Amino acid sequence: MTPAELERLAQRLRRGEVPDGVRLLKQNPVRRVALADGIALKLFLVPSRRAAREARALRKAAALGVRVPTLIDVGRDWVATSFIEGRKAVRKDLPRILPVVRHMHEQGMLHSDLHLGNLLVAGSEVVLLDPQKARFWPHLPRILRNWELGRLAYSLGEPLPAELSHVSFWRELRAQQHWRSRTRRCRKESSNFTRFTHAGASGYRRRDASPEDLVRTLETLAQAELIWSRPWGAIYRSGSWIVKQHASVRAARNAWVAGHGLEMRDIRTARPVAWLGRWLIMEDAGQDVVAWVEAHFGEASAPEREELIRKLADLLADLHRRGTYHSDLKASNMTWSPGEPARLLDYQRVRFGIRVSRRRRIRNLAQLNASLPDQLPGELRERTLQRYLERCGYREHGSKLREAVISQSLQRSHRWHGC
Repeated sequence: MTPAELERLAQRLRRGEVPDGVRLLKQNPVRRVALADGIALKLFLVPSRRAAREARALRKAAALGVRVPTLIDVGRDWVATSFIEGRKAVRKDLPRILPVVRHMHEQGMLHSDLHLGNLLVAGSEVVLLDPQKARFWPHLPRILRNWELGRLAYSLGEPLPAELSHVSFWRELRAQQHWRSRTRRCRKESSNFTRFTHAGASGYRRRDASPEDLVRTLETLAQAELIWSRPWGAIYRSGSWIVKQHASVRAARNAWVAGHGLEMRDIRTARPVAWLGRWLIMEDAGQDVVAWVEAHFGEASAPEREELIRKLADLLADLHRRGTYHSDLKASNMTWSPGEPARLLDYQRVRFGIRVSRRRRIRNLAQLNASLPDQLPGELRERTLQRYLERCGYREHGSKLREAVISQSLQRSHRWHGC
């Protein structure tokens, strides 16, 4: 395709037209990517210098021997490159990826947005994509190399590979930054969320949630099952949804944001569906842990009892290992049933950081221990703590932590009485 033909294609894509013979590969509020005659044309919808920056980075990377798509042409707001047939990189490709990244760093190139989504595996080669934020130095400092490897490590998921154990701090820092950037999307128009208004109140909903169903649910709460009620709020079960009325719009908004933050950190929750004023609508994840223990623990089999303590310990360990603190982590705010993972039900009071302090770990462990009914024997509680210590890799001696947890548990006015 000639530069004039590429420009005409870009203009049609900008208007939302997809000509015959052209395949739309990707689109979002920021850009559209189309394939035509073996050429990938990336169109930037927001005025910026991204096209020029990406073209410049592609030229420099190719000159340094870094494998990137070949630049064909560039316009005011579009970049055309050769299309490389391949697949998105996955975790098992790490042995191939690391030598490519090492070579890139040795040449003084910092990609600045290195994650699995920007790595393409084509045969035996690994190709770097989307280098518009790349920067180039005569020599790349070690701190920047580790910062970038931490971003790559975060995209690999759990557990942290041994080859990248030296960048664990940078991975956790990336987790914090990613949570902030991703949760901003649930409070504005984006590919997954859209504004939701009804009866003078406003908020946001997931695009896959029907607004008609949400409105119908809110208008028929008088016929729904009332689970909990206080002067400042209430919780209802309506069909496959749980509807919670918070004390204020701010509290409901905080819960909406925290729910998506937990998703970004791969913590299982009752999935938030919509936020409207003081209302939060989420998926029904079943009965809470206290209700299950009181109803079924006496007749539960030994494997079911073991599964219960394992899943509760794993959920708490995952929270702390990923820098997340829940200031009201009682068993009635968690749900579980045999064969299912433990999930968080109430996440208004969640705080995200890089590390969870010892004081907060003890508080969460005591909250969970004190809120579990007396039917749960001391032996299982001991094994829950041991499982937590093993799973989260906490270094303090278990006996010291145990004493502090028991002391705080007995000071709390919940369901456990020191059995």
